[in-house]
Amino acid sequence: MKPLFARMALIALICGCGSGHSNRASPNEPHVVPADMRDVERDGEGLVVTTFGAYPDRQPDWARASSVLTLLEQVWARSKTAAPDLPAGAVSSVDRAVSAIDAAMGSDQEQAAYASNAVGLAVPELFAHYHPDSPIEVVRMDAVFRQVGLDAHFGHASSLQQSLTTLQSAWSALRDRVAARVPTCVRVGGTATVSGDIDQSLAVIDAALSSGDFGSAEQETENGATEIDTLELLFDCPPGSAVPASGLGSTCSADADCGAGSVCDAANAGGRCAPDPATAKVGTPCTSTVDCGSYERAACNTEAGDNYPNGYCSLEPCDDVQTCPPGGTCVALGGETPSCLATCASDADCREADGYVCQLFVTAPPIGFGPSDHACAFACTRDADCQNPLRCDVASGRCTP
Repeated sequence: MKPLFARMALIALICGCGSGHSNRASPNEPHVVPADMRDVERDGEGLVVTTFGAYPDRQPDWARASSVLTLLEQVWARSKTAAPDLPAGAVSSVDRAVSAIDAAMGSDQEQAAYASNAVGLAVPELFAHYHPDSPIEVVRMDAVFRQVGLDAHFGHASSLQQSLTTLQSAWSALRDRVAARVPTCVRVGGTATVSGDIDQSLAVIDAALSSGDFGSAEQETENGATEIDTLELLFDCPPGSAVPASGLGSTCSADADCGAGSVCDAANAGGRCAPDPATAKVGTPCTSTVDCGSYERAACNTEAGDNYPNGYCSLEPCDDVQTCPPGGTCVALGGETPSCLATCASDADCREADGYVCQLFVTAPPIGFGPSDHACAFACTRDADCQNPLRCDVASGRCTP
């Protein structure tokens, strides 16, 4: 699940057909980006949001930012130790950014926000070290859209022009791949119009820059963020609509029908191959993704970054092919990525002491794919916490029809 306050780039995950992959990159061989490195991107983005503040108020939350910085320092240190051959330039960029964030924490919003996004700007080169299957340009556009928002908000015209040029170049390199991918994806809403939407966003930002209307440029980056979400899901979308003949999502009657690292989940559509729950600890507490098992779609929704008390392990994204482990169900909150959460029948099945409740979700495609419409999650506080057409009953914290 993506954070409530931020989007998480999902690039660097390949199809999820097995339970383990080497973290050593070799030329032209796709690998999964390690959990700690994925958290480097996630925490860097979380720092942008907590130091820059949500649009349009842009009020920093220094207490949360400080906690996210601590998480970033931990996962970054482990990432460098695990892969001492990471690109030196990108490593230096992140090291400088972490020092600058620390120096600016609590006092200099502009420096802290720019330094936080410098982490995201270094991430494409770091991810490329692992040769992920998904395009690095999507990761780059994610960070550069945020950079445009920073440049526009703080009124840096020359930097804004450079950021826009970088964004246009990345989109030019990616556009044909998007056009080829769209017809193959039926599981993600919004893909048919995403190219036109991005063209429009770039045109709006360009016109705003020419007219000096920085407010409109900053506002348009909010649309750009949603468009990048769609691209991320597009490139992780299994092709076609048929049930696969083998591997994840295929029909089964016993574990032996599924591949290594997978089990047969009889509760899912009468039997579908799914990740082994021993490698995917959905619903358990966590402080970083390494706490959530070895499965490559694992993610930790942290307390500091995402407002999940004591953290919450999930798998993301998910659909009818990228299935959830037994005991998990594929759901989504409003505007967020479909994710595997722990299934439940009542609050007693959830971590009640941490404030989690058995929440109702919409699971109809392309929003989510079940197999249960109830999962352990936080109580809602607003309609945006629920997926249309559900609405939040604030008094009970429940999403209701």
